[in-house]
Amino acid sequence: MTLKEKKLFIVASFGDISLLGKFGILFLFSSIIPMVLLLFIYFKNTGIGVLAMLLVVLGVSVGYFSIRSLLVTTINIAKENRKAIEPFLNPETIQELNEGKNELVVLSRTFSAITKQLEESNSELKKKNEELKVLDQLKNDFVNYVSHEFRVPLTIIQESIRQIAEGMFGQVNEAQLKYFNMSLRNIDRLKTLVDNMLDISKIEIGKLEIVKKKIDLVEIINEVISDFSQKIEKKGLAIKRDMPPQAMVFADKNRIIQVLMNLIGNAYKFTKNGSIIVSVKEHESFIECSIADTGIGVPLKNLPHLFSKFHQVGHLDSQHEKGSGLGLTIAKNIIELHDGEINVESKEGVGTIFTFTLPKT
Repeated sequence: MTLKEKKLFIVASFGDISLLGKFGILFLFSSIIPMVLLLFIYFKNTGIGVLAMLLVVLGVSVGYFSIRSLLVTTINIAKENRKAIEPFLNPETIQELNEGKNELVVLSRTFSAITKQLEESNSELKKKNEELKVLDQLKNDFVNYVSHEFRVPLTIIQESIRQIAEGMFGQVNEAQLKYFNMSLRNIDRLKTLVDNMLDISKIEIGKLEIVKKKIDLVEIINEVISDFSQKIEKKGLAIKRDMPPQAMVFADKNRIIQVLMNLIGNAYKFTKNGSIIVSVKEHESFIECSIADTGIGVPLKNLPHLFSKFHQVGHLDSQHEKGSGLGLTIAKNIIELHDGEINVESKEGVGTIFTFTLPKT
């Protein structure tokens, strides 16, 4: 039923409120004529007249109570409708209805006013929506511009500090090297944040590039683990693998590396002791990859928001490096752009398991 039809039904149902009394009078008068005819038949032919009169009385009785039941139901619906729309009626309209004025006219006028108001509100919402779209585009343009402008000076600063730290311009003592390395780590973090902001901006406008081809997921995982191996060993963690010799998927190699760097990086960051387990399972049409850890885990209340923008993983305190809160959001979008799925299971104080799938073809 359309909105217009609903309005007409409600208005019509209000008009039916007074029909019960009218119907009773009309039914009474309309019954007099057939009763007179039946009396005439009765006196002319007693047998047929009695039978005819009984049938008519039965039919009239059944018809009366059936129609009366229908009208009572209609009246109840009308009353409920009135209760439902009374909050939207002005006091003058309610007073007119209570005084018994023509409900159909009063409510028709009221609905016309409400319809006009809704049309004006709808027009205003469309205008505001267009303004928001423009502001959103300006925001994306600003993020892209600032991010690109940040990358060049950051790279220059990073290379300059690296050359100094490597002794290209003279001997560097231990204290200097310590601070140079700290600066390099923070520049890496800042560059990662800039890259993440760029990726989020591209995701939001649907322009994140995905170039898919046949790649070996096991080979890529081994590369990423190799990048983390020194950090993992230095922290005293064990890295375990449960993978077949090869697992071919149809995916963008660089983007999958980005996902793995994020997930394995989180496992390393939030695991004080124990191990990180990377496993790969082959299914009929897809490959499943899991990264499990024995870390601090994620509180149950935080799990539904884990893939939201700027949401931090686990308990962030002085012992855990704070990230941008964008990595998991980007990872989720990358996997979904590959027609895969990503899920998380976690228990506080026990560990976390991230699992994602990628299609074979």
